[in-house]
Amino acid sequence: MAKVTVYIPTYNYARYVEKAIQSVLIQTMDEWELIIINDGSTDNTMNILRKYQDHPQIRVIDQENKGLNVTNNIALRLAAGKYIMRLDADDYLDENALLVLFNTLESRQEVDLVYPDYYLIDAEGEVIELVRRQKIEEEVHLLDLPAHGACTMFRTRVLKQIGGYIESFTCQDGYEVWLRFIQEHKPYNVNIPLFYYRQHPDSLTQNQEKILDTRRKIKQRFVAEQYNGSVPKVLGIVPVIRRSVYPKNDPFIRLAGKPLIWYTLSQVEEAKSLDKVVISSEDEDVLTYAKKFPSVIPMKRDPDLARAGTRMKDITINLLNALKNQWGYEPDAVCTLYINTPFRKAHHIDWAVNTMKIFNVDTVISVQEELAHFYHHRRFGLAPIKNSASDLRIEREAIYKENGAIFLSKLSVFKENHLTGKTIGHITMLPEESIKINSEYEFWLAEKLFESSFTNMVSGDSRL
Repeated sequence: MAKVTVYIPTYNYARYVEKAIQSVLIQTMDEWELIIINDGSTDNTMNILRKYQDHPQIRVIDQENKGLNVTNNIALRLAAGKYIMRLDADDYLDENALLVLFNTLESRQEVDLVYPDYYLIDAEGEVIELVRRQKIEEEVHLLDLPAHGACTMFRTRVLKQIGGYIESFTCQDGYEVWLRFIQEHKPYNVNIPLFYYRQHPDSLTQNQEKILDTRRKIKQRFVAEQYNGSVPKVLGIVPVIRRSVYPKNDPFIRLAGKPLIWYTLSQVEEAKSLDKVVISSEDEDVLTYAKKFPSVIPMKRDPDLARAGTRMKDITINLLNALKNQWGYEPDAVCTLYINTPFRKAHHIDWAVNTMKIFNVDTVISVQEELAHFYHHRRFGLAPIKNSASDLRIEREAIYKENGAIFLSKLSVFKENHLTGKTIGHITMLPEESIKINSEYEFWLAEKLFESSFTNMVSGDSRL
């Protein structure tokens, strides 16, 4: 019996797959098997694989295109190794990768998954940077950043026990498996770079929109299956003021032909995870308009809380007290939704609530991943802030900027007079979804985006 099963799924990666295969052949550990699955490639991949089909430790499979997750499960069923690891066809291993990961699992019987740091390389194989993952239990306790989908070694019996891969998803297989894995099993990571992760125009990780949308759907499915759809009882609060210091924040200003306030209220009605929604304002016109939305409760704000600069926390506590005194209503969590972030959708709200449920965090905020370099002033002038970078950073350390679209906190955070609580989860929104209107330019940009891409979402609504 092989100690480790490595499998390489490949689809039209003839340019890279031989490098991946060779990186297994040169491993300093000998007791491995390699399963290579050609998933319906239309290039000359199979011609390359035929060179290896007589190797005693290699099994080559040629199949019609079935997709990554189906192929993952095929490899899992065929695996004879005590441990199993996927190697993507455009990546390759350090010569010591199998030995280090194998020894880690052998010496740590409480651990069922291990993953390393890695080198990010370009299409030509040039190293761009070393990517260091935070050390579990030493640097990070909240397990909301998953191991990489590839070059992560599992105990084979555990991966089978948790059900393998969900075949309805076409990407983010590592993320979905991670959520199920951490419920009962312990991950570990070694801070040694042991594989080379290629970024190129054909790489799936370049499609940020698809990645984020798939992660949202994965969490939605996970909550539905693991918790029967049960989520915290969430009160949505839409705070509106007419005397904002930003003229473009007026609730009735026309944005692409619709009142600014409409974009938020129309979405809170569609959010499945909000138990109740309250609009808080001192303005009678705002409260009257809110009555057009059946699920929104208009509540007039105390004049003392209607002044510019009033803390949202004070407004929230006042509302919570009023709801409890009048109706005996007390939520588990509160979600603040400002009207100056009009690209926030109902599914973003549900995503945040699902995140709170899965990771049991005190607070969930919506963020935008910052892709620019950041600097601060030091002795000799500007110096780069550590870990700031300009590349896509979906599965590793990144810099995030709060975009103001969603701020979800447990009720205990307010009762204990904390700002965010101890644990903070997040959902990542795209740059175009993160526009916050506080200036003429941002208003203009939002209007152009709505006019070009979002006109269909408002057709037929009589509340405009």
